[in-house]
Amino acid sequence: MSDATRINVPEFLKRVQILDEPKLALFDADGTLWENDIADDCTVWMIGTGRIQTGAHWPQYKQTYADDAQEGCRYLLSFYKGMPKADLTRHVQAYWDEFMKLDYIAEAIVVLEDLAAKGFKIWVVTGSPTDFLLPLLTKLPVDKIVGMDFDVDANGILTGLHGGISCAGPGKAEKVLSLWNDPIQFAAGNAILDEAMMRLARDVVWAVHPHPELEKIALHEGWEIKKSHKPPYGTAGWLTIQEELHERNLPIPDYLR
Repeated sequence: MSDATRINVPEFLKRVQILDEPKLALFDADGTLWENDIADDCTVWMIGTGRIQTGAHWPQYKQTYADDAQEGCRYLLSFYKGMPKADLTRHVQAYWDEFMKLDYIAEAIVVLEDLAAKGFKIWVVTGSPTDFLLPLLTKLPVDKIVGMDFDVDANGILTGLHGGISCAGPGKAEKVLSLWNDPIQFAAGNAILDEAMMRLARDVVWAVHPHPELEKIALHEGWEIKKSHKPPYGTAGWLTIQEELHERNLPIPDYLR
């Protein structure tokens, strides 16, 4: 995070009221706080290391996501059907300890840390599985991960479905409102899936490296915008599972050759 310490706090944070109590700031995760897509990255790692053998579903997952991104977020949970929840927790921690390299968006981290220092609760609201981001609580001043929860059966086995509110698109706002009844002063996101959540913010809304659809909305609404110097994640097309594994220097399982 050394790069972040050399970046000035944006002027727009002066408009974020700090006299309310309690105070809450919402941040999307992938594409907003970092360039990576944790849901994809962790799943590719699980496939490459043999922790799951569902790599053949990758094309259907990507097609589903392209057709309906909310459904795509839910579809990814099916890769883990049949895994004990305890094993998932152990595998995710190994992913963070052994493989994870977050490509942070420095200005977003500066904003998050500034708001946390001013007494804001920081919630990361994501369409990725909640469990995949829980280790973040030890890396940044984040109070809560609000994400896509795995449904778990009576024996502690993942069913491949989501539990509770589907935390994607309008579901992001619905889930936040089910957990918080006080003012929400700030929200940041990067994709159309974040729009409803971003509209919950009273004082400042910030579009970070926005996808084209969200950028149009941000311009119309007068939201703050931080443009990216490269195409936002996912706008340049998708890789095959073999290409994803190769890009990460992970082995390609025999069943995918």
